[in-house]
Amino acid sequence: MRRRAFIAGAASIVAPPVYAQSGHASGLMGAIAGSGDRFAAGGQEYHLADIVAPSAFVLGGDAAPYFDQAKRGLERLLANASLTIRDAGPATRWGARVVMAARVGEAQTLQHQLIAMGAARVAPQSDNLEFIDQLLTLEEAARAARKGLWALRAYQIFDAGKAGRAVGGFHLIEGAVQRIAKVKSRFYINFGTDYKADFTASAGSRRYRKWAGQGFDLASLAGAGLRVRGFVEAINGPSIELTHMRQLEVLAHE
Repeated sequence: MRRRAFIAGAASIVAPPVYAQSGHASGLMGAIAGSGDRFAAGGQEYHLADIVAPSAFVLGGDAAPYFDQAKRGLERLLANASLTIRDAGPATRWGARVVMAARVGEAQTLQHQLIAMGAARVAPQSDNLEFIDQLLTLEEAARAARKGLWALRAYQIFDAGKAGRAVGGFHLIEGAVQRIAKVKSRFYINFGTDYKADFTASAGSRRYRKWAGQGFDLASLAGAGLRVRGFVEAINGPSIELTHMRQLEVLAHE
């Protein structure tokens, strides 16, 4: 049985969220869901930090599988609810606020609830590692119970050897690290022997140095079993750009 080990210790999933940034709007009403991870209210668009729900638009097709169900899940949470909103990072280039959001009087955020019901997946973004670890724990439970989108083949965890099938979407990929290399300004984690064709995760040297200074050294992952999450691109084979340390989870076996 595979189990996930956090890079750093996970926190209790029942703890109230600790917000990353200042700035809030309390008692926000009348929010309308645009998808399972974003909503609008008072002419302002809000994106829920650290999660990704099925998209309304995918290349070569209509909405992604489970889009409607995920959107309805958020709609139910927003119905007749007063929200407390706090910024979790800078706004998007289109002016949407990236936020933590909770219904007034509740300790758990909308993110907690959406991940627990299988309406979204964890997409690490903020600096709040405690919050992200809570979401990862909830996601693992939802996946084990095949809740929501986790019951669909479209959201299966891909083996690194078959990661080519994941190109073009946000996915989770598992495999054993075959080789780690730093080439010029980039650090590469290779999951095969042919770096031009096999799955690779990579990070810019500035991020690598920052993470190493925080006690997370990518070089220490040689030979490890990893789960990697992110948008899969075709760059010398399937590839994920690492922009956050919680995109990587060490897998333990028993």
